[in-house]
Amino acid sequence: MMVSEADLENDDRCFLLYFIMGTYFGPDIKGETTKKSILQRVAEGLPPYTLDQLTHSCIKIVELERVYYYILRNTEKSLILKLTSLRRFFQGQALGGDGNGNGNNNNYPQFPELFHPGFHPQYRFKNKHKVVDNVVFINNPDSFYIRIEDVERFKRLSGVEELHVDRDAARLQLGICFDDNRVPSNTDISVGNVEPDGNVESCGGGGGGSSEPEDRVNVDASRSGGATCRGGTNVMYDYMDTEDDESDHDKVGPAMLFLPSRPSKKEWSDIVAATKNGFGLTGTVATGGIGPTMGLVDIGECEDAYLFRLSLPGVKRNEREFSCEVGTDGKVLISGVTTTGENTVSRYSQVFEMQTRNLCPPGQFSVSFQLPGPVDPHQFSGNFGIDGILEGVVMKGKCT
Repeated sequence: MMVSEADLENDDRCFLLYFIMGTYFGPDIKGETTKKSILQRVAEGLPPYTLDQLTHSCIKIVELERVYYYILRNTEKSLILKLTSLRRFFQGQALGGDGNGNGNNNNYPQFPELFHPGFHPQYRFKNKHKVVDNVVFINNPDSFYIRIEDVERFKRLSGVEELHVDRDAARLQLGICFDDNRVPSNTDISVGNVEPDGNVESCGGGGGGSSEPEDRVNVDASRSGGATCRGGTNVMYDYMDTEDDESDHDKVGPAMLFLPSRPSKKEWSDIVAATKNGFGLTGTVATGGIGPTMGLVDIGECEDAYLFRLSLPGVKRNEREFSCEVGTDGKVLISGVTTTGENTVSRYSQVFEMQTRNLCPPGQFSVSFQLPGPVDPHQFSGNFGIDGILEGVVMKGKCT
């Protein structure tokens, strides 16, 4: 029987998915110093594990997705499942190649067949992240049990040279492979129920398929070793950072990006360049806060007085527009006018459009804070320095 090019492509796609999920993931067994993949356990004829043998750990589904897309970052795009289809695979809901059960590939099991839900249930942890229990990521899997031709097929289709995967790069996707200066998504993607879609690829499941695919991964004697990142297009960005992703409908608020290791100057430059109106901080300033510093206050106390220092950057020091009032109850009220935070700034016949506005916006403002106890407002002295720090000393009042 003739096998169409589409059928061969679908089989290659399913082969890659099955190889990755079966080789790079396994049950998290107590006491195992070297974790074994689910396919290795089958190949070695190990007895079925019990629930008591499992560690009761969990891994986010999104981490499985990241590993899949990272490994296939150099792969032909037609061989990579889109996110909707990949999630069907995890849920055991894969449809046929045409979305209606036709052209299905029965030669490869779905995720619940590899990791039985009785031992590896999927659920939403704390109503936030979708997780699966007792599954562990194996970044440097053994391959002696896999046929040489299957290993070579995987390398040829995936574009990888060796099976070893950098654990942090695969799970965090930071500073490794960029596409058009875009930073790959590193958000935790919330997984909801997947509704039937007629335009998705699939692997596994039931149905009457007409193709004659190559055999699934079989066990034999061969060995392969560790891997390097060769660059290439950012597959993860294309497939995970999509409009269909329900977590992307709402914009993320102020955020910070933590890198697992210190980037090179070029990597740091690429990360900053990939942001829209973003900026990078390095050195000691990176240990401080980012954003408006208006109103930050330090308060000191001695036996008979209180001292306070208040940060007021960009505030006019003109006495007609600035006031500081201290109440007997220890409440301090400061009001004035700020001159920073404009959309545009004119300097030396040049007009600058501000890309970031972390200083307080221009206009009237007021700041209040409470001293630890009552004071005598008549014994208050203050100084508003050119450094933007208001310093005041006020004597303690008598408690009534």
